Amino acid sequence: MTIQQLQYVLEVTKTGSVSKAARNLYLSQPNLSNAIKNLEHELGITIFERTTMGMQLTGNGQRLVQKAASIMEDIADITSGMNEGEECSFRLVYPRYVPAFEAFMDLCRKYEEMPHLHFSCFIGDGERQVEALYRNLCDLAVYLDYGSSNFRRLCLDLHVKYEIFKKTKFYIQLSENHPLLKEEKFDVGKLRDYPYVAFADLLDRDAYWMPWEEIVNPDRLICVQSTSSRASLVANSNAFSIVLPHSDEYNREHGVVQLPFENKTVTVGVLYSMDRKLSPFAKEYLDYLKLRMDF
Repeated sequence: MTIQQLQYVLEVTKTGSVSKAARNLYLSQPNLSNAIKNLEHELGITIFERTTMGMQLTGNGQRLVQKAASIMEDIADITSGMNEGEECSFRLVYPRYVPAFEAFMDLCRKYEEMPHLHFSCFIGDGERQVEALYRNLCDLAVYLDYGSSNFRRLCLDLHVKYEIFKKTKFYIQLSENHPLLKEEKFDVGKLRDYPYVAFADLLDRDAYWMPWEEIVNPDRLICVQSTSSRASLVANSNAFSIVLPHSDEYNREHGVVQLPFENKTVTVGVLYSMDRKLSPFAKEYLDYLKLRMDF
C-alpha cells in the first residue's frame, strides 16, 4: 500500500467517478483502475461498487477512506512543521508578461534582508498553471485570458479560483529608430511591410501566434521564446511586435517604444486554489502588479 494509492481512493470518493478522478489526477483511466484493483487485492477487500449513481464506497471502503483521510492530515501536519522556519514563502507562475515579473522583483527587493527567504517564480501558461495550483506547486498564477470556456471548466474541475484582475490593451512595439516613426503620420497598415516577432514553442510553432491580419504579414515571421529576445530583436532591427503594456523604465532600458493598438484588449486574471487562502505575500504581490500595470 502506498500514499499515492490512498490519494487515488480519496479522489474517486470525492468525484464519484473513476474517469473524473483520472482527469483530475492527470492519469489514464486504466492506470487508475489498476492501481485501485491492486490495493483491493493487497488488502483483501472491495473498496468501491459501481452503481447507477457512480462509484459508491462499500463498508470496508468507508473505513479505509476514514483512515486514509487521517493519514493525509498527518502528512500535511508533518510538512507544515518542516516549513515552520520559512518565514517568507511565495511561489508564482506567470506568463511571458514583463510587468508580472517586475512586480515579483519589487516583492523580492522588499524582503531581500529577511533571514528565511523562499521566493520563486516560473513561466507557465494555461493548463500548466492550473495543474501547478492543483498539485500545490505554487501559491498564485497570473493568467492572460483570451476567452477560453474550456479553461474555465478546467479551473472548476480542479478547484482553482479564477478572478479577473484587470483589462488592458495591446500595444505595437517598435525600435526607437523605426522608419515609420519618422513619417509625419504613423500608418499602422504599413507594418505589413516589416517582419513580425512572435512567441512560439519549439514543439508548437503556432502556440503564441495571434492573427493580427490587418498589420501582420504571415510570410514575414520571426519566432522567439523569451521577452528579452523579442525586445532585443525589435530594438536592433526594423521588425515589430505586439505586446501587452510595459513600463517606461523597461522601454527606455531596451530602446523600444510602444503605441496603443486600438480595439484590441486582453483580460489579466489571477488563479489560486479554492482550498488555500491567499497568503499575505500573494496579496502584496498583487498590489505591486497593480502598480506596475497602472504605470
